[in-house]
Amino acid sequence: MTLQEDNTNLRKKTIINDSVWGPVELSETSWKIINTPEFQRLRFIKQLGGCYFVYPGACHNRFEHSIGTAHLARTLGIELQNNQPELGINDEDIKCLEVAGLCHDLGHGAFSHLFDLLFIKKARPGYGSEHEDASLKMLDRIFKIFNLKELSENSRTFIKELIKKPEGPYKGRSKEKHFLYEVVANDVNKIDVDKWDYFSRDCHMLGLHHNFQCQRSIKIARVIEHDGERHISYPKSEYLNIFDMFSTRYTLHRQAYQHPAKELISDAFYKADNYLTFPPNTPKEKGGKTLSESVDDMDAYLWVTDDVFHTIRTLPEDSENIKQAKKILDRILSRDFYKIIGEKKVQLKDEIQKDKNFIPEVKLWMEGKIKNNLDPTEEELELFEIQDLTFNYGNKDKNPMDKVYFFHWTKGAVKVKENEVSLMMPSTFEQIYLQLVWKGSRGQHPELKMKILKTFEGIKEYPEENPFIELIDTKESG
Repeated sequence: MTLQEDNTNLRKKTIINDSVWGPVELSETSWKIINTPEFQRLRFIKQLGGCYFVYPGACHNRFEHSIGTAHLARTLGIELQNNQPELGINDEDIKCLEVAGLCHDLGHGAFSHLFDLLFIKKARPGYGSEHEDASLKMLDRIFKIFNLKELSENSRTFIKELIKKPEGPYKGRSKEKHFLYEVVANDVNKIDVDKWDYFSRDCHMLGLHHNFQCQRSIKIARVIEHDGERHISYPKSEYLNIFDMFSTRYTLHRQAYQHPAKELISDAFYKADNYLTFPPNTPKEKGGKTLSESVDDMDAYLWVTDDVFHTIRTLPEDSENIKQAKKILDRILSRDFYKIIGEKKVQLKDEIQKDKNFIPEVKLWMEGKIKNNLDPTEEELELFEIQDLTFNYGNKDKNPMDKVYFFHWTKGAVKVKENEVSLMMPSTFEQIYLQLVWKGSRGQHPELKMKILKTFEGIKEYPEENPFIELIDTKESG
C-alpha cells in the first residue's frame, strides 16, 4: 500500500489563529465545549469590563482569553511530559489541563469582574460565592447536557479541582501529581497560565509594553521536589524574568483595571436590578430571576452578558430607579465618567498596626468629617464617595518571589538568598490609597465639589488623637 492510498491518519484539524499565540490547536473535547451556548456566551463578555469605554483597544472578550489559557495549559503540560517522562504525565492529564483552562472563566457575569466584585457585593452583601463557583456550575451544566463520554467521572472531578481548589483534599489526582494543580489556578504562588494569557493579552490589546516572556518560562519549567513535595519550578537565573510577571500585574492594575468607569456601570446595574428578569421576558412569578439572583440559576445566568447594558436602556421609564439607571448609562456614552478628584497614600506610623483591617473605619471617619463640615443634603451625599484601592504584586505586602520555587540545573532545588537578589528590586510590595470620587456629572455643583475636595485634602492623620496613620496627598487639586 502506498502512502497516498493509506489515508487513515489524515484527518482535518481545526486551527485557531490567535492574535497573541498564533496557530492554536485544541482537542476534540475542547471543540465540543466551545460549540455550546454556555461557552459561546463568553464572546459577549468584555475581558476588561468597562475599560473598553476608556481604552479603545480593550475590545477583547473572555472567549479568546479562555482559548488562550487552554492553549498555554496544554503547551505547559506537553513540555513537562516531554522533558520529564518520569513524572508519569499522560494524555488524559493534558486533556484535563486544557479543558480546565478553557472553562475556568465560564462563570463570569456581565462586564467580567465588575459583576462579582462590585455589583454583586453591593446588591447582595455577604454573598460568599466567587465567579469560579459559577464556572463550576456552568461546567456541570455542560457535562449534563452535552455528550462528553470521553471524560470519566475522575477526570471531571480533576478538571473542577483545577479550576478551583476544593475545601477538602484533592480527589482527582494522587499526591505525586499534585503539581498539576499549579498549572491553571495556582494557589501556591499565583504563577499560572491564566495570568500568563491575560497579562500578555491585555498588554497587547491596551498597547502597553511588558518584558515577561511566558513562552520561555514554559520551555524551562521543571517539576522539582522541595521539602518532600513536588512543585513547578524555574531556574534560579530566571528570577528577574519571573518578577517581571508580577511587575506587569501591578502596572495593569495601576494604569488600566481600576478606572472609575466600572463604578458607573455597577451603579446602573444596582438601580435596575429588580426591573430585569432572566431568562428574558420570564416574570418572577414564573421563575424569572433578577440580575443579582441570576448567578444562582444557570438557566438565567446563561443570558447575563454585556447585553444587560443595552437592555437597561430599553426599559420603560416607569420608576425613578430606571430613570436614574438610564441616565447613568447615558453618561457613559457621552464619556461623562466619575472622576477621581483627590487621592491620599496611606502610610503607617506604627508597624504594629499593619495587620489590622483599619481601612473601612478610616473611610467612614473621613466621610463623616466631610458631612459634618458641609452638612450636605441626601441628594448631595450621593455625589461623592471615598473608595480604597490596594496595589500590590500578588502577595499582599510580601515579596511575591518568596513563594516561587527555583532550582539549579545540576544542584536541584535551591533557595534564593536575599543577598543574591538585585539591589534594584523594590523594598515595598503593597500600597493602599484612599480616593475621593466625584460622581456628579460634568459641571454639576462646582462649588460643592471644591468644598468637599478641600475638606478631604485637610485630613492629614488618623485618628485625631494618637494618630498611627499618615494620609499623604498624591494628586493636585482640580
